[in-house]
Amino acid sequence: MELYFPLLGILGLVLYVGCIFHATKTGRINYWLLILILLPGAGAIAYLLVEILPELRSSRAARRAVAGLGGAFDRNRALRESAESLEIADTADNKRHLAEERMKRGQWKEAEALYRSALVGPLADDPALLIGLAKALQGRGEQQGALEALDRLYRNDPDHESREARMIQARALEGAGRTQEAADAYRALIGYTPGPEAQVRYGLMLRKLGDTQRAKETFAEAVRTYGRQPGKLEPADREWVAEAERNL
Repeated sequence: MELYFPLLGILGLVLYVGCIFHATKTGRINYWLLILILLPGAGAIAYLLVEILPELRSSRAARRAVAGLGGAFDRNRALRESAESLEIADTADNKRHLAEERMKRGQWKEAEALYRSALVGPLADDPALLIGLAKALQGRGEQQGALEALDRLYRNDPDHESREARMIQARALEGAGRTQEAADAYRALIGYTPGPEAQVRYGLMLRKLGDTQRAKETFAEAVRTYGRQPGKLEPADREWVAEAERNL
């Protein structure tokens, strides 16, 4: 309780100084500055209600921030909205969006069904849908099915390039026990896909193949390249750097 009132005083002072700064920066320094000086507490509250809050309501960045907070508290909001959109309009795009939300929750079977139902007619060989199907199949552990979906993609469009597709393909080869092919696929992804994942996975494949020296060199290179500034890496990338360090 003793800290309660000093804390309120600090918050009030921050609000007061912030309002004066905002009024000065935005050119509202005539009557508002006078009000803020003569009525520090009430003036700051009035300024907040009259000037700042309406700006926030009309700000696109603020609306995005509010939407982000809503998503943090309601983790299934995007899933519900995607399902509602599909109910309103049964389109391939809406099925893809819902499938993506399903995959975020590990609902691979449901995602697979959505992708298969979208891969019909003119969209029977759509690249985005085929890549999504391959991802869903890989999530289910159906490595051969994932490879077949990607083979279908590249048969119809040999020049199509997708980092995500190539990573799914390499992981599916690994999951299918085709270690040498997986190693070659991961090696081709080093420098093509961002982050250390491909390099560390390549090292792991080399170790499986018995080439321990080259595996250690690969792990060391990944640590040298990506381990210098861990604060700038995504959490998943930091995990791959840690995996490389564990294997040195």
